[in-house]
Amino acid sequence: MSKELINFNTKISIFLSFLILNSFIILFLKLPTDLLKLNIIVFFTVFFIFYLKYYKFNFSLKLYFFLILIICVGSPAINWDLRSIYLFHAKRIFFDGSIFSVADNYATFSNNDYPPLLSTFSASFSFLLGSWNENFSKISFVFIYLPPLIFLSSYFNNKKYLVLLSVIIFFIGQYLYNGGADGILSIYFITCAFCFYQIFIKKNSEIIDTRFYLITLLFCTCLSLIKNEGLALLLIIFVTTVLCNIFQKSIHQNLKKIFSLSICFIPMLLWKYFCYKNNIENLFLNSNSLDIIFSRIYDLKNYILFFDYFFISNEKFIISLAIFLISFNINFNKKLFYFSTILFISYLVVILLVHFSSPLDLKFQLHTTSFRMVKTFTLLLSFFGLYNLNLKLLK
Repeated sequence: MSKELINFNTKISIFLSFLILNSFIILFLKLPTDLLKLNIIVFFTVFFIFYLKYYKFNFSLKLYFFLILIICVGSPAINWDLRSIYLFHAKRIFFDGSIFSVADNYATFSNNDYPPLLSTFSASFSFLLGSWNENFSKISFVFIYLPPLIFLSSYFNNKKYLVLLSVIIFFIGQYLYNGGADGILSIYFITCAFCFYQIFIKKNSEIIDTRFYLITLLFCTCLSLIKNEGLALLLIIFVTTVLCNIFQKSIHQNLKKIFSLSICFIPMLLWKYFCYKNNIENLFLNSNSLDIIFSRIYDLKNYILFFDYFFISNEKFIISLAIFLISFNINFNKKLFYFSTILFISYLVVILLVHFSSPLDLKFQLHTTSFRMVKTFTLLLSFFGLYNLNLKLLK
């Protein structure tokens, strides 16, 4: 791909991701809601520039995105998380004109401690319309996928990128159009992990410049504000990067860069401080969490149940694992293999502890969450498997 097209992709991704993040910034700083209208108008302007300039380039993404958008418009908002959390908060934001109205902790079932990025961007669609419209606000979730997908297209050849899009559609499925946040979370996670690999592990000087650092910072900030799990995933990326740099004996060279990117945690920490100040608690964490963990951690049946729900009974995970193993059998990239494996194991440990600490019945908790959260695992394995094959092709 020519440098001109790579630069175009990067610029579009920077603008779109910043405008998504800006919907949160405007409301967090208590600026006039009219700025949200201007923000979304600029967003659509950049979106149409992407579609119309170099209209033959990235045709597969443009076609897939258009079809998914049509499906989203024509389908009702029946997803529980979408209706009861994200659209519910978006509706409150629209009518209250603020993200801080959750301080009353009304409707605790809606997870008031969740970071409001998705809801603020969704509400901005209705602000533009001038009245609350559930369907119009729902399509915002499809648009959030666009920045990382445009960005990643620069680092795969056309055939491999078409395969990547097909893999994403296969593993994320209906979450691409039904407003499920876990699909968005998994896309931003692999994109942030990819950026960190390029900067700190592979150290690809050909592509790393100021714009690359900026887009990495924006993606990381967005990741932390999508869901509570986003903060955990971001921490895992940072810790994994530090560990890999220690093993490579290059930590001193990269420590300043890592610290400079760590400012992406600030918006999420500010939101969590607001929640703490207003006694808005997480429904699944309490003072008894450690006791619950110790009551489950020594029972082998709990581990069998966990792995059965997440992996053994999930054919998509088995397929993603096969893609990963076959890929690295064909082309064993040591650095990439260890980086992606540490990410996988770290997130596995975190998810296991989260489920073991839940006050709910473990089987019920796994039944209601595993099918969503496994998407991050499957996309992580399949993405780095495909990227590894793409590197072999470029040799």
